[in-house]
Amino acid sequence: MTVAVTPDLIASLVQKEYDALPAKRKPAVRDNGIHEWVPLSGIVAQGKDDRLYCLSLATGMKCLPSSKLPQAQGNVLHDWHAEILAIRAFNRFLLEECRQLALGGPSMTSPFLRRRTAEEMISPSSDRSSSGGRDCENVNNSSSSERERESETCNYWHAQPFAWREDVALHMYCSEAPCGDASMELTMAAQTDASPWEIPIPPASPVPLSSSSSPPAGPTPTPTPTLPGRAYFSLLGAVRRKPSRGDAPPTLSKSCSDKLALKQCTSLLSSTTSLLVSPAYLRALILPAAQYDEVGCRRAFSDVVGEGRMASLKTNRTWSSTTTAAAITGGYEFHPFEVRTTDLEFKFSRREVARRAAAAATTITTNTTDGTKGKTTAASNLAVAWTAAPTSSSTSSPSSTTTTTTPPIRIATRTAKALEEATLGGTLQGRRKFDARGASFASRRRLWGLAAEVARLLVLGGGGASSSSTSAAVEIERALMSVGAGAGNGRMYGEVKQCRLLAPRRRIKEDVRREALRGWVRNEGDDGFSL
Repeated sequence: MTVAVTPDLIASLVQKEYDALPAKRKPAVRDNGIHEWVPLSGIVAQGKDDRLYCLSLATGMKCLPSSKLPQAQGNVLHDWHAEILAIRAFNRFLLEECRQLALGGPSMTSPFLRRRTAEEMISPSSDRSSSGGRDCENVNNSSSSERERESETCNYWHAQPFAWREDVALHMYCSEAPCGDASMELTMAAQTDASPWEIPIPPASPVPLSSSSSPPAGPTPTPTPTLPGRAYFSLLGAVRRKPSRGDAPPTLSKSCSDKLALKQCTSLLSSTTSLLVSPAYLRALILPAAQYDEVGCRRAFSDVVGEGRMASLKTNRTWSSTTTAAAITGGYEFHPFEVRTTDLEFKFSRREVARRAAAAATTITTNTTDGTKGKTTAASNLAVAWTAAPTSSSTSSPSSTTTTTTPPIRIATRTAKALEEATLGGTLQGRRKFDARGASFASRRRLWGLAAEVARLLVLGGGGASSSSTSAAVEIERALMSVGAGAGNGRMYGEVKQCRLLAPRRRIKEDVRREALRGWVRNEGDDGFSL
């Protein structure tokens, strides 16, 4: 008798993969007796035979201050909260899988990705590439009339050579509730005084002294955008930034609740991965029962009218969840994930570590300089990312071991091709911050470079690509690597994100931010680098 895959099985698999990491990747007990804790997240694939594969996992809970973004140059992670880093590691896994398929010839298959057929690949203006047309130019640099003409076709591009297999489901496990709107009730319950904070009223716009329609003498100053972190916790449904200490440098990195809500529309794929793989969505988000608030999760993620902030997408968006509409909007749809709970606790969760620290009954040496005075626990500064090894043979199954549980859990075998790293402050542990040699495998620069390599392999005919696939690969390579305004005339990262092929993705993001995630402020400053 086959037993259905449960949240406990998914959580257990991610935790087992984490347990297999070296001790140096784990939270420690400090010399002063303080016990460290850390959030854990992981992406799990469920095959058609109900086998489970952990494809990526991550720990971490910090982000880069906005003022440091211009120094990052694609080398430093912006956000290493566990949920976001696990998704970036998953993108690295996908690109490695694409690379293996491109290298392996027609016999190479993947249990997770498939090659798309010529009939599936939609590129309405690809013929312009053979006639010298502006195939992948930055749409924003066009004239207004050109932009209007571009908009008629930009939203139709859907010629990624690969797609996530339809019979393989994706689940995400998180050991803590996502920061932001989904956890506001939990935040309120944890307060000594849960009385609503007074919400400041924004200053009124100045009233013009004249009815003259003439423009002002100078530009009107734009106020600096702000987003609440944990503050004003009675303000529900709002877009929030990452929570931090009051004395921490400001950031515009959005909360995990907001980013996960957006992923229901844009999929789990980053911009560069989106050029190679058709949108892939989560089926379920698994949270510990102790970290689940039904009202908060419904409000943060649901499109049910009267319950969720995504409800406005039902009536106000110009794209829909129908198959026909998806075909002309780059494959993007609204895919709400189900939020499910597990009774399993992660051994390094805040709750489990607090329990162990209390049971240890050790003398704590307080330190007034690191914020641990009077505490027995503290958050770990270390972030860890891991991905499973990509497909490495022409068989349909990756190298793995299988448990005796029902259903069996397929655990990826650790090989030299599996990736594992620890970062501090968004940079590889032991490397100087902002040094290119310290770039994470999930950084912007590394993911872009790997995507460009895959596109080049496809152009050269790797993997037995069809003519349609090769034609699409030429478009993709041009988008990733064409001459641009960067140093040495290389295309800059910001130009890649603004290319025509990513117009469907940009449109969906704009729609969601306008209709459902109002108040979203872009975290800009790290787009001006080249490979």
